[in-house]
Amino acid sequence: MEKRFYEMGKSGLKEQTRQIPGIRVHPLFQSRVYLITTREDPLAKQNRVTQEDLYGRTLMVGGRSPPALKAVQHRLTATGKVSYFNSSDHDTTLTNVAAGRGVCLAPGFLNDHSNQFAWIPYDCPETFSCVLCTHKTDNRPGLTAFLKTLIQLYIDAVAFPL
Repeated sequence: MEKRFYEMGKSGLKEQTRQIPGIRVHPLFQSRVYLITTREDPLAKQNRVTQEDLYGRTLMVGGRSPPALKAVQHRLTATGKVSYFNSSDHDTTLTNVAAGRGVCLAPGFLNDHSNQFAWIPYDCPETFSCVLCTHKTDNRPGLTAFLKTLIQLYIDAVAFPL
C-alpha cells in the first residue's frame, strides 16, 4: 500500500505540504469518494454507485470541498442531469441528507461509522491522500514504532481500506 500511495499521490502531497517547513510526511492511506444517503435510500443497497445512478437526484456541493472532490462534483453537475445546491459545511450537509433534501459525495475519512447514514463507494478515480506529518528531526524510537504500527494497520485494512 505504501508504494501505491506514493505512486498515486506523491506530487499532490508535495504541493499540499511544501509551505510547511521542517516536516516529514508519512503516507498512511488513500481515501476514496463515497456517496452519503439515508439508510432507506434505494442507492444504499448498492455496493458501488456510478454517475448515472445519480441522474435525477439532488446533490449537495460545498465551496470548502478539496480540489479532488470539486472535480468529481463538477463532472457530475456538468452533465445537467442532477440538481444541486451549496451546503456550507459537512455537518449542515449531513443534516440535509437526514432531512431527505439530497445526497452528498464526501471523502471516506469523514465517515464516523455511526451507521446513521449509508456510505456507498462512488465510482471515480479520485482519492484523498491521508498522511501524518512529524517534525523532520524527530527520530524518537517511540515515534518510529508508532508509525510502523499505524502504517501496518492501514496496510492490513483494519482502519480505512481503499
